[in-house]
Amino acid sequence: MIEITTLSELTIDGKLSLGPGASSKDLFAFYGDELRTWFHQQRALHSAIMVGAGTVRSDDPELTVRYFQGPNPLRVVPASMGDIPLTSRLLNDGGATLVAVCRQAPDAVVAALAAKPNVQVVRCGDGRVDLAELMAVLYGLGIRSMIAEGGSRLLHSLFEAKLVSRIIIKHIPIITGALEAPTYLRPVNGTSALSLSRWSLADMFVKSGVGVSIYTPFANAA
Repeated sequence: MIEITTLSELTIDGKLSLGPGASSKDLFAFYGDELRTWFHQQRALHSAIMVGAGTVRSDDPELTVRYFQGPNPLRVVPASMGDIPLTSRLLNDGGATLVAVCRQAPDAVVAALAAKPNVQVVRCGDGRVDLAELMAVLYGLGIRSMIAEGGSRLLHSLFEAKLVSRIIIKHIPIITGALEAPTYLRPVNGTSALSLSRWSLADMFVKSGVGVSIYTPFANAA
């Protein structure tokens, strides 16, 4: 089983960004070098890192280790129909990237993604990427730990599939006031509700003036 840690920035009013369509990178401006180094250390400690297709489209992230000396994790992007820009940095910088698409994704789209340097494309699931099936593929590639940095739909899907082993939240000390900004969890189809789950506070500390809380599954949970 792959141990999956979710790692998110969350504002006081529970938002993942400053507004609808805004990049989550904007929140990085509200913390300093100490937390940034710790954040990149967490990336280096995991063998893979995952974000959703929406995050790739809005943030164009690198998903590399830059403020800490350590290896870059395998970058994993579930994109059911392969709808991520071919100009994305993680498709063109030569770093190891795996894009997961569903079996209905067009062959031409899959071929264009697979033609990128050091990019592997796998098909998992029928109408959308089956995350449990994807985890089996990654396990077969030797992946044992992964950090998931969002967005809200991917996070919801991971919790829905009961794949999360640990939660890390960086509590950014701002109120966005943006009602339409994405919240921590958002279902893909707008109707899928999560069942109640309990988590234990495993650690809490402050770096660069930002509170960080770490949660693990409640010991007595069914």
